[in-house]
Amino acid sequence: MDISQFFVRGDIKGAIEFMREHDEYRDILPEYVAIFEEEKYLSYDIPSDLNDILLLYQIYYRDIFYCGIPESKASERLLEGLKDILGTKDVDEVILGNNLQELFKDKGYYSQFGKTQGFFGPYVWKETVPTVYKVELPGGTAEYKVNILKGFVFRSWMDYLTFGRFGTGGWASPDGTINCIEKAYDFNSEKFLVSLLKHEAQHTIDMKSFPGITTEELEYRAKLVELHYSNNLALLDKFLAEASDERPNDSHALASFRVKKEFEAVDKRSICEIQKRALELFNAHNKEMEERYLKR
Repeated sequence: MDISQFFVRGDIKGAIEFMREHDEYRDILPEYVAIFEEEKYLSYDIPSDLNDILLLYQIYYRDIFYCGIPESKASERLLEGLKDILGTKDVDEVILGNNLQELFKDKGYYSQFGKTQGFFGPYVWKETVPTVYKVELPGGTAEYKVNILKGFVFRSWMDYLTFGRFGTGGWASPDGTINCIEKAYDFNSEKFLVSLLKHEAQHTIDMKSFPGITTEELEYRAKLVELHYSNNLALLDKFLAEASDERPNDSHALASFRVKKEFEAVDKRSICEIQKRALELFNAHNKEMEERYLKR
């Protein structure tokens, strides 16, 4: 078993035990022991009041991924702590996130708040560089604005749990802008050109074309686009490995579960067959989406 399976499941206690049993992890084991067993949390090179906010997120991660506290209870503790720091009581999550964003902006930092795959986690960085890319998709070619995000301080929960080994590489904003975390990519790689650009560009089209589209539908369609354009057999393997219908808040896992079922009869060693099947499913799903969202 690879240690990444523990991180995918959010099982830090299991990951620590796995590290204790395998010598190749002896260098990083003390860092996990310090944070999760001894509660010696990380401190970042940012103003102290911003560090206080990131500390609450670190406690939230320990509560869920090490102590096994239900996310609903852990998030309640997190949100109450954030409201206490900001001096706001009766605000919803959206307003709270906006207030946090303003606080970080006043101190010279960009930030993004909310949930990624079912868990709260901030993104905090120093510099945003706007760039324009021409992206080909099944529906045609168009130019997309891409913000290259540099100087990251914090990159949400998966990056935190894995000390940067895994983590979100980017996302699409509601206005259609694609945000790309610079350190996550080789800009000439398929990971960037297909798995980020085409994936997120498809999101921007779908959010505009199908108002009300679910996150699971967004991820399913974007994964099909990736598979249609990718020349890497490992991409389908990746989706199959993350497939699950047991995590209702994880849109990636649910979308991959659908992909897994629909590719059962496909030769998984044939790029041509995978690409062809992905386009067939994408076109069929277009009709399904039109029926659901455009003919009401």
